Amino acid sequence: MRKKAANFTKPVFEALCVHGIMNIADIESYFEQAIPSSYKEFLSGHTKEMEGDVYLYLLQDLIERNDCYETKTYANGYINIGDNGGGEAFIIALGSDDPEVSIVGHGSMDPTLKEFVCSSFSRWVASGFEYDNE
Repeated sequence: MRKKAANFTKPVFEALCVHGIMNIADIESYFEQAIPSSYKEFLSGHTKEMEGDVYLYLLQDLIERNDCYETKTYANGYINIGDNGGGEAFIIALGSDDPEVSIVGHGSMDPTLKEFVCSSFSRWVASGFEYDNE
């Protein structure tokens, strides 16, 4: 079931991003789709910035990062959940409970160019976010 998109005006959107007043319902409203349940579960406990080759965005940064990289335009049906610090985005498909994790260049954000990272988000979390970054 599609949710009605939030009608954030630019000042309201900027205030939400700057002040970190975001919740999962805001993210789902922005994408007009439910966030995968495995990713929702992860977000509920993900409160500290990550270090290393895998940087997963905090809840309050998701809309701003996806807006910046125009995920809805170039990777419609996906959410950009983080990056590797080397110009590539980790993406997962919306509309699945435990989607595959892929990586794609920030310059294209084209899912047809994505590369496989892990068969499911929950398995990726359990692996300690391992991926072949070569």
